[in-house]
Amino acid sequence: MWRPLGSLSLAFLFLVLLGTSALAQTATISGTITDVSQAALVGAEVLLPPTGRRTATNSEGRFTLLGVSPGKYTLSISYVGFATDTVSVTAAPNQVTSVPVVLQVSTKAQQVLVTSAQSSGEAQAINLERSTSNILDVLPAKVITSLPNAGVAAAVGRLSSVTVERDEGAPKYVQVRGTEPRLSNTTIDGITLPSPEGGVRNVRLDTMPSDLVDSVQIYKTLEADQPGDAIGGSVNIQTKMAGDEPTLSIFSDGGFTPIINTVPVGDLGVTMGKRFGAAKKLGVMFSGSFGYNGRGIDDIEPLPLVQAGPAQFSDMDIRQYYYDRRRGGGGLDIEYKLSPNSRLWARSLFSQFDDWGHRYDYALSTVDNTQLSPVGGEHNLYTERRKQGFQIADLILGGDHAAGKWWVNWEGSVARSEMFNPINGGEAINSFAVKTTTQRAPDPNNPGQFIYTPALVTPSNCRYAGAKDPHLPQFSSACFSELYNTNLYTLQSISDTLHGKASQLNLQGSVSVGRSYSLNSHFGLLQFGGWFSNAHKFDDSYEYDYTPSALVNNQNDPTMQYNNDSGISMTDFVDSFHNGNYYNGAYKFGHGISWEASNKFLAAHPGAFMMTTTKGGNPNNFDLVEKVSAGYVMNTLDWGRFNLVAGLRFEGTNDTTYSFDTTGASSSPWIRGGNSYVDPLPSASLQIKLDSESDLRFVYGRGISRPDPQFLTASRAEDASTFPPTITVGNPKLVPEHANDLDVLYERFLEPIGMIRSGFFYKNLTDPIVQQQTGPGPGPICTSVNLQNCYVVQAKNAGSAYIAGLEFSFEQHFTYLPGLLSGTGLIANYSWATSQATNVNPGNRTDKPALLRQAPSWNIMPSYDQGRFALRGGFAYDGANIYSYSYTDGSPGGISGPGGDLYLFAHLQVDAQASYRVGEWTLMFQGQNLNNEVFGFYQGSPQYFIQREYYQPTYSFGFRWDMSHERKQ
Repeated sequence: MWRPLGSLSLAFLFLVLLGTSALAQTATISGTITDVSQAALVGAEVLLPPTGRRTATNSEGRFTLLGVSPGKYTLSISYVGFATDTVSVTAAPNQVTSVPVVLQVSTKAQQVLVTSAQSSGEAQAINLERSTSNILDVLPAKVITSLPNAGVAAAVGRLSSVTVERDEGAPKYVQVRGTEPRLSNTTIDGITLPSPEGGVRNVRLDTMPSDLVDSVQIYKTLEADQPGDAIGGSVNIQTKMAGDEPTLSIFSDGGFTPIINTVPVGDLGVTMGKRFGAAKKLGVMFSGSFGYNGRGIDDIEPLPLVQAGPAQFSDMDIRQYYYDRRRGGGGLDIEYKLSPNSRLWARSLFSQFDDWGHRYDYALSTVDNTQLSPVGGEHNLYTERRKQGFQIADLILGGDHAAGKWWVNWEGSVARSEMFNPINGGEAINSFAVKTTTQRAPDPNNPGQFIYTPALVTPSNCRYAGAKDPHLPQFSSACFSELYNTNLYTLQSISDTLHGKASQLNLQGSVSVGRSYSLNSHFGLLQFGGWFSNAHKFDDSYEYDYTPSALVNNQNDPTMQYNNDSGISMTDFVDSFHNGNYYNGAYKFGHGISWEASNKFLAAHPGAFMMTTTKGGNPNNFDLVEKVSAGYVMNTLDWGRFNLVAGLRFEGTNDTTYSFDTTGASSSPWIRGGNSYVDPLPSASLQIKLDSESDLRFVYGRGISRPDPQFLTASRAEDASTFPPTITVGNPKLVPEHANDLDVLYERFLEPIGMIRSGFFYKNLTDPIVQQQTGPGPGPICTSVNLQNCYVVQAKNAGSAYIAGLEFSFEQHFTYLPGLLSGTGLIANYSWATSQATNVNPGNRTDKPALLRQAPSWNIMPSYDQGRFALRGGFAYDGANIYSYSYTDGSPGGISGPGGDLYLFAHLQVDAQASYRVGEWTLMFQGQNLNNEVFGFYQGSPQYFIQREYYQPTYSFGFRWDMSHERKQ
């Protein structure tokens, strides 16, 4: 119902406005703003006195003023880092008057500064942030490449109030203002980017090489012409476009990480573009990049005993990862100018990230363990092949057209993302265990039940031995002699999970129309438009699991004696892997066990195994079709020192899902689910110019976060490993999480290139989506699967939450200092927040914890530019924060004990890059993770840690050749 009503409303509004359009003659003023080397200045502010009308240059340095009354004017053009200029222009009726403007730097010190690649990028970011009505943070390409940022996520994490979620230490997801990754939206050139992962909406930004990007823009507030699913913020990735001058840039670097006997890293790429013809109507830009990282990880994962008091550990996994990661892609932009105020474009980006590798995991178990293991001292070995891959691709066709007081923007796009082998994150795991035997006897007190008495075939003397260093648990020497004795182990299982994919295809279209007007000689702009998206997302993954037939036969032993000896010894699969300096020598590491060799054994002896499969019945499979229709109206009014933007957006959503019921409760294995809803999303912002160099902003916006696809299905699955069994149920009737956002921001722009920002934000969240567990007890879900009692796990809209925070940022180049000190500069930011969530897990906890991922953060980036030399440092800190809720009332030690919530350790990483220009060549040295920072998790308090892993620093050397038209010093 929403779509026809919305379309009729927009059509009626269009006709009313068209009918009120006066026939009076108007003029258009357009132009290009560059520096003396003809490089475009992006975000330059253009002021048209006496109307007070303002605009800013686009990515090509162009600006357009529509609906200007004919006459003589004096334009004022300002750009941080350059001297303000004025230009006289005569606007003729019904004509386009073109004004080329070349800005000059005012001092030699500034001239040296703004022609430095990194500093000119910082100036571009400041000017873009100044010229928008949103609260915006910008990271241009020149700033991204000034520090070692392999992926986009690593670069974005340096912005104010932005933290990153890491995967094995590498930045993966962006988290804006203390909110989870799922609460932020990701776009490429303004179109929504689908997530390659099956169950979620948030996009892995490490999929894209940073060198394909022209800039990354973080919109911390919303306006009516933007998609509303951005409670935390919206991340827009701007691809590269051709400028007026030809571009050719080539780079390459290579290096190493001193881990696992030293592993290699390297990158290479090219960017080229040009505008063709005398009038330069056709512009083409291409960029390509490829990178390799043989990353290694030393990882320990101890298991703290769930008891109050000092931490004690019963078990510990000793893990070694070594990777074969490849990241590459390309971007293409084609633009054709039909006239000075009309253009068409086609843009496309493709990126692939192959996250491949191996893992050896020795799982040590002490005889102190009476909680989880069937018998203490039962060590295990897991050998893994990881082969997950991610793809992102899009194609956008669009155009801008302006005439008189009207402009129209339209776009149509197709975007596709895929994840290959999504089960277990692309991990296929083969397991081995030390030999055990279990005597099974009838329980005399419970007819039909049995008593199990397990024992090791070879007795264990493995015990926890305390810890002099709280981060290095110690175990008796017997633990390691047993753990690394391959003769004690036999093969238990082979899991072939490398099948299928998760994929999403988005078809999108939008039209926006704007009309400028004058109200008491003050400029106004009325905009309205419509937007439609049809998304199809699915997961068709499956696996084959192989168990040695000897183990299956042992379970049916008539003597009621069961043992786990498959007769297939782990010794047969020892490979040549060796690491003599594991965990900086704190622990010994055993033999590598070949995943490939054990799989070859399976292929050669298929009759020795029993096979089961989830093909055609994986409860995690689903098919989702989501249609979203939107319409908006927005008005901008410049009134002297005041700029007011207010708008209203409506978004209507319709979901249809299909998924599996593996419990047998339904007559058909496929179950259909669905839901529909409409959300009104108002927004308003007021910007007050306090003087020519400072302003104050007040912003209100309402946003949503739609439920993740993994929760929207009607699937049911039973986990019989718990007592009573646990039934996980989907919830297709979930509605979006909602939030009202308030912002206050003060900003002042400094000479020569600098800025101070200080702000406050508050978000009130309703209908949060949380996973709730109920039971054990009876109920309709238990009854439907023929169980008297069960646990039930289901995602629900429950409770409420808020988050409030402060953010500060400072940027300046101290060119006014004497001598060599004039080359120093500093970028610094700090953010702090407080939050509270209610009704997180009703019936199991009564406290009100902080929101997930809410962490203090700060960044310090000192710089030095002197002549041909440039130096950048990066200190990035994310505070400890809750990764997932796990505490329940009554847990030993309370909320800070080993049964507390799961936290991420605080993370401080130090990076640096030095460069030296020689003509068109720039030579570079990079150091990443120079402080070898730890990554890991803990329960409740840091002493109860469950993971701490290290990666070692990475060092690389390289060059960049740039056919630049900027002045060289």
